[in-house]
Amino acid sequence: MEISPRVFLLTAICVLYLQVRVHAYNRVCYYTNWAQYRPGQGKFVPEDIDPNLCSHIIYAFAKLNGNQLQAFEWNDETTTWMKGMFDRFNAVKSKNPSIKTLLAVGGWNMGSEPFTSMVSTAASRREFAVTSAKFLRDRNFDGLDLDWEYPANRGSPPVDKQRFTELVKELKRVFDEDARQTGKPPLLLTAAVAAGKSKIDTAYDVPDICRYLDFISVMTYDLHGSWEDRTGHNSPLFPHAGETGDGRYLNLAWASNYWHQTGCPKHKLNIGLGLYGRSFTLSNPSDNDVMASARGTGEAGQFTREGGFLSYYEICQMKASGGQARYIRDQQAPYMVKGDQWVGYDDTDSLQIKVDWIKQNDFGGIMVWALDLDDFTNVCGQGMYPLLTAINNALGHSTMHIITPPPTAHIVTPPPTRTQPNHNQAQSTRAPIAHEVKTTQAPPNIPSIAKDFTCSQAGNGYHSDPTSCMQYFICAGGTAFKFKCAQGLAWNSANNFCDWPDKVTCPPGTSIIGNQRPAEVVRPPPVTQRPTPPPTKPPTTAFSANLNAFDTNYPVATSPPTPSWMDWSRWATDWLNSVATTNSYWNQPPSAGGTVNFCTGKSDGIHANPTSCRKYYDCSNGYVYEYTCPAGTGFSAIYKICDYIDNIPGCRP
Repeated sequence: MEISPRVFLLTAICVLYLQVRVHAYNRVCYYTNWAQYRPGQGKFVPEDIDPNLCSHIIYAFAKLNGNQLQAFEWNDETTTWMKGMFDRFNAVKSKNPSIKTLLAVGGWNMGSEPFTSMVSTAASRREFAVTSAKFLRDRNFDGLDLDWEYPANRGSPPVDKQRFTELVKELKRVFDEDARQTGKPPLLLTAAVAAGKSKIDTAYDVPDICRYLDFISVMTYDLHGSWEDRTGHNSPLFPHAGETGDGRYLNLAWASNYWHQTGCPKHKLNIGLGLYGRSFTLSNPSDNDVMASARGTGEAGQFTREGGFLSYYEICQMKASGGQARYIRDQQAPYMVKGDQWVGYDDTDSLQIKVDWIKQNDFGGIMVWALDLDDFTNVCGQGMYPLLTAINNALGHSTMHIITPPPTAHIVTPPPTRTQPNHNQAQSTRAPIAHEVKTTQAPPNIPSIAKDFTCSQAGNGYHSDPTSCMQYFICAGGTAFKFKCAQGLAWNSANNFCDWPDKVTCPPGTSIIGNQRPAEVVRPPPVTQRPTPPPTKPPTTAFSANLNAFDTNYPVATSPPTPSWMDWSRWATDWLNSVATTNSYWNQPPSAGGTVNFCTGKSDGIHANPTSCRKYYDCSNGYVYEYTCPAGTGFSAIYKICDYIDNIPGCRP
């Protein structure tokens, strides 16, 4: 029987949706426009970005000029004599077309005053939203990141908590208007938010802003620093045994869970990871444990040139010149001591532990501050971008470099295969497997319809091949498709992906030519205690438009795009990611909440609306979010997505 490409495509996507949803973590990376001024090997420009390490890259920062965006640096904008940093930054999409680029406005240095003025009236908020949409489109950005530090704080009046919510709603409304008028995907709307309890409580109406933002990045770093009189780790995973009172809130796990507990769905939360350390000068070099007395900021690094702050590659230099690495066992993070200098930081192992915790607790992904602070020139001898590479490996995202060939018209490629290994061990010493797609031949992992496997009893989904460890089957709509793992990998039936051979139990009589198990990492011995609260990040653009150019209708939903010539699995994953972030299928702006007690007794997550096949609920810690599927689609209770109504029995337009 011949299978329609459209039916085949949609069926396979639905079969894989839940698994892709679980494993397609956001990897949000900040780029700073002041790193270009660092001396020597510390200088970082857009061409230094590795486009394979992030799903979203955010340019920090633009500023406000009245109620409009304005470039911050003299060379952000392109001129007749110079290609600007905005254009150089967005050129990364030519290397990885699936990456999304956003522009951040605000930052610690800009403070609250410009935001307070801009949000003060409905008209000023509207002006900002409309002119921002044009500003972003004209400069090829895919979205806007709000980095107000913080509403109703730092000189901002209490009423700004609600005005920030109204700003988010207005931006969402205008971005959807823009998408309908331009026919382009909606601009993404995101925010970087505080991790401290007092700031969360006073600055944000959590359920409301989470309803309208595409995702939120929690700044779970700068939790301790030289503004305190005792040493403490920059970004501890857990509280320290010596911490009491509010000090026990200053850790990644507590802040992440609190954002969820106050009403934000986990899949919208990206947890912040610092690629740098916070440093102190000790009062007494002999007293150098955690919570030791400190008399001021740590010495400025050779390249970052900021007291109390060191990039990861500067910490490597500190170690190479005699620094001693130690380990805070209950916070699962390292620190380093050299003379009277003390720095709490993250390395590849502590970041893997954090990522494992993020995955185990079902958060939406990670955010890193910042690209230029990782070792992007291999000073440490661990390869380029060792921290981000370790994060990607821990997330199960291959850091392979894929060369995307020019599109070829009218070529339909079939189902997916997931060949990247899951690195749930300490960072491997071997290089990742590279898949280079050449323009002269088809992708190597095209599946075939299997004649030696029956789906009728097995059911839809992934299935092992009982005769080979090197291949597996996917059943979709009763049809079996055979896939082969990439060379050097084997099918892991416990986790349903191609994995390193030593982590797989193969059928008797089969063999694999592959690599050995990654070496175990031995941690340094433990030490002792201490904590307290603090602030966050470094520094912080205009345009006119007809403010009445938009109306308030939402964009009309469209069908999934037809892929150009590329690996089917990569396309499917990218499309599903766009489903989860562009509001076309997954994140339609929800209403305040259907049946008030609908989520009582139900697990967090997605549930069908029992009275309408066009709607569904998202339960999050007792809060109810009601969503409506786009026109022509309904909610599939089986696959938990909005699908064509024809595929949903009993559902009518």
